Amino acid sequence: MLVLSVALLLVSCEDKFLDRKPHGGTIRQDQYENIDEKVEGTVRGLYTRLYTMSGGHDEFGKRSIDLWGDILSGDIAVTNPNYGWLVSDEQMQTVSTRTGAIWGFYYGTIHSANLAIKECFQNDSLLVYLEEGLPSENEEHEYTDEEAERALYYAQVLAIRGYCYAQLAKWYTPVEGCSYIKDKTIATYECCPIYTESNMDAPQRLATSDSVYNQAFSDLEYAVQLYREFDAEYLRPNKLFFDRATICGLLAQAYLNQAVYSQPEDIQREHLQKAHDLAVEAIEQSGCQILAYKDLLTTGFNNVDNKSWMWAQKVTVETSGGLKSWFGQVDIHSYSYAWAGATKAIDQKLYDEMDKEEMMWDNRYYWFRSTKEYNLCPDGKFFSEKNPISTETDDIDREWLSDNVFMRIEAMYLTAAEAAFRLGDTDEAYDRLKAILDERANKEDFGSEYETYLSNIQNGGDALKNAIIYNWRVELWGEGYGLETFRRWNIENRFRGGNHYYKYGRSLAAKEDRFNMNIPSGEATYNPYVDERED
Repeated sequence: MLVLSVALLLVSCEDKFLDRKPHGGTIRQDQYENIDEKVEGTVRGLYTRLYTMSGGHDEFGKRSIDLWGDILSGDIAVTNPNYGWLVSDEQMQTVSTRTGAIWGFYYGTIHSANLAIKECFQNDSLLVYLEEGLPSENEEHEYTDEEAERALYYAQVLAIRGYCYAQLAKWYTPVEGCSYIKDKTIATYECCPIYTESNMDAPQRLATSDSVYNQAFSDLEYAVQLYREFDAEYLRPNKLFFDRATICGLLAQAYLNQAVYSQPEDIQREHLQKAHDLAVEAIEQSGCQILAYKDLLTTGFNNVDNKSWMWAQKVTVETSGGLKSWFGQVDIHSYSYAWAGATKAIDQKLYDEMDKEEMMWDNRYYWFRSTKEYNLCPDGKFFSEKNPISTETDDIDREWLSDNVFMRIEAMYLTAAEAAFRLGDTDEAYDRLKAILDERANKEDFGSEYETYLSNIQNGGDALKNAIIYNWRVELWGEGYGLETFRRWNIENRFRGGNHYYKYGRSLAAKEDRFNMNIPSGEATYNPYVDERED
């Protein structure tokens, strides 16, 4: 499997190479080619796991998990159950029907990362030198270009593992009030085991939520440190690969998700501050720009070269999943299940919030189609680059080469805004949010309405809080932030809109068991310690 993954990615990667300047030097093409091929190939193979997953046409790696969460939270409505895909998510059964796939996806990637560390780095002199200190800490050892290059590969493996643990902690930690907690605290809730390169060959006991988050923090923080020390001029092969900004972004979001569960106030504030500062570092280091107003309705969120995209997958003929893809499930301009009638739309209640008179300035309203056949489908936000307009049979895109977005710079602005708000820094929260809104507002036609809206949220309080939540849901609709936003704010009264196929009008609360993942039952077959947890 690893060999096949490596082969696929080697075919699809752009013809670019890592470029850095330690001590004023530059890695040449011949130097790069002499780097251990096993290290390079293994790291490349790890990245392929992000967009591959066994199973049906609704299982295609990270973007499918994003889709499941957004449907479960109610932000995406499955309006027609034709063909049967994603029906269990619409019926709010994700925590039982998808738990094995989510668990397997992240732990499979963790296992591959641990193998990479064990086989490629554990006995390497680089780690010996790193234990003695980074370049700024160990002046006795001057790192060579090759060692610096391997340090960045090592950082990427750590970051992938840390990302997976942050996701596992996010998915498998219940929110306050959930029946799973009972008399425990969230921090001490035993959610899942921790495997590293040193204990990966034997089953491990379940670790607490705090421990799993701490493993994620440790991996991601060290990866950030390595990039700060070694990435003088790092040029990643493509946007699928991590760079410093991307890892800062992943770490910022992990701290934000965990901070709301931290019981001691001083730790909570410390983690919120880290979430804010890392998000700002990601903004400053990325070189990305908030999607401009003039491009809001023209990009289709389908091209990896979008200037707001920090982390993304370029889809090629070799890596396209066809119908088994985001665009194969959602885009009405591609040959897809949505085009054929199994439509996915923005939740009617959420859309109604955009359709109010005081929100007339918000041009994101036009991201969603208001027609009978494809009502509220995201044809203004996600559409095929090859066929951006038509839904006629002869015009439909049958190549599925639209690219996948994993992280946008707008998520970093919202992370900084929310962290600042929770810390009581209203001015910073407002400024970060306004940076996005200024590029979403039709100021020419609705300038006065926009100014009124800004004045209402500028003073903080519930108005600003609700604006932050609204923008997580609308700005990043369909990008995988719906469920974590719903659970992080522990929403108690969210009503499903009337366009849902299942239980429309139902009031939802994040503390319900249906929104809190439990360990897959099959895990007990392989891990004898699972049954030891006190329920």
